[in-house]
Amino acid sequence: MKILKIGSVEIPARSSLDIDQTYEPLGGETILRTLSGAGIKQATWQKTRTVISGGGWIPPGLTHLDYTTQQSVACIVPRALICNGSRMATLPAARRADTGYEPWAWALMPDGSVIASEVTIVSHVATVAAVTDAIGYQVLYYPLITCWCSRPNESGSRGEASYRWELACEEV
Repeated sequence: MKILKIGSVEIPARSSLDIDQTYEPLGGETILRTLSGAGIKQATWQKTRTVISGGGWIPPGLTHLDYTTQQSVACIVPRALICNGSRMATLPAARRADTGYEPWAWALMPDGSVIASEVTIVSHVATVAAVTDAIGYQVLYYPLITCWCSRPNESGSRGEASYRWELACEEV
């Protein structure tokens, strides 16, 4: 079972029986208009906001984290990169590398299925082994994001013996 880590805290499996994570782009970007109305995109920076929510039979134990310092969020939901024509993709340096969270690859097949494919990583560049008849390739990884985290929302139901929580974090 995959485990979410925030700073030094591993969220217990019984606190995250049902877990969701979203990734939202943050950035200093806008579309400017010229006299003729043509659009020009201006971008100055890009970061990620992630919202993690979960539920389970016990509370997650997030109250003792120090929310005045930056935290490393070892994400639980993978992200994917589409490989170029050479079956290569550049992975971010900030990704999980602990056992069970290494990047992996899929070959995308014409019928919509995926086939696991071997991946080799050298200097953050992933190269996927060729699969006969594949129409494309994806490399998947678990992000490791240094964030400012907001204090979590937590709730519980005595009647259902369950707990829910949500944590929002923005990349530094």
